[in-house]
Amino acid sequence: MVDGNPEQLRKEDQARPRGKRRYPQSLVTKALVLLLVIVVVAWVFSLF
Repeated sequence: MVDGNPEQLRKEDQARPRGKRRYPQSLVTKALVLLLVIVVVAWVFSLF
């Protein structure tokens, strides 16, 4: 059953073998790093 619930989709994804997962966990890490970079750049700009 496919519904729009992201939590359910994530659970189904975790049950798959690592190579077949559609939403790799590294996507979250990339988002966090990107957010951190944006914050640091904004902070540096605020110094000038």
